[in-house]
Amino acid sequence: MSNNGWLRVLFALVLGQALLLGQALVWPERITLVLPWPASPLNARFVAALYCMGVVTALLTIIAATYAAVRVSLVLVGVITGGLLLLTLPHLGEFTADTFPYRWVTFYTVDSVLMGVVLWRLRGRDPVPPGRSPAAPIVVGYAAVLALVGAVMLVAPSWAVRHWPWGLTPILAQVYSVFFLTFAIGGWLVARDPRPAAAWVYLTANLTTVLLVIGVSAAYPERFKPGLPTWSWYAVWSAAAIALAAALATTIAALRRPAVAPVAS
Repeated sequence: MSNNGWLRVLFALVLGQALLLGQALVWPERITLVLPWPASPLNARFVAALYCMGVVTALLTIIAATYAAVRVSLVLVGVITGGLLLLTLPHLGEFTADTFPYRWVTFYTVDSVLMGVVLWRLRGRDPVPPGRSPAAPIVVGYAAVLALVGAVMLVAPSWAVRHWPWGLTPILAQVYSVFFLTFAIGGWLVARDPRPAAAWVYLTANLTTVLLVIGVSAAYPERFKPGLPTWSWYAVWSAAAIALAAALATTIAALRRPAVAPVAS
């Protein structure tokens, strides 16, 4: 099944929204255009680095040729927008008429409903064949770490704040948890699909985000706590970058490998 034109339009809209927050990577003060909660420059750039996963994903899905290459991305956009919306709803009473996050709530309500409708309409199309991705060992390990960290940050944000390598608020810890859990779900979906086409967008977007996280972290050495938390932070993200780069190289090689026609009996 090919990547339809209307799916490209849909991801162009996703790209615009992701860029709105992603611009905080360069101008951290602009995070307030959408994010409902205050964030220091380091946290603003970290949020923007996470949103750049959406920027890269949208760009790649616009040019992708097949539905197999964009299916996981559709699911992840629905999960992350729905997750951020559900996270926000219990906090709406904390805002005044002047500070109410109209843009944030509107975007994520429309996005989550729209992605749900699209996935429902496309259910059963281009079913995933049996097997596992060649990158499965790497993406499963990557997803497991993200799932563990994301779950802890979601259910115990105060504990996570005390162990985070720089200053963080509980609500931002939970915002980060939604991203980590979404990336983990993506890794699980990619691992279940043996087609290289299903993996390259996810791997490229995650590798880009991991490298941006390392770069943003290196720009604020004075904000990091000394000792084990900081060393662990760089060790984990560096290992993730190496692993994802290896998985992406394997996937690209498989994509370039010509298909072998079945032998007639």
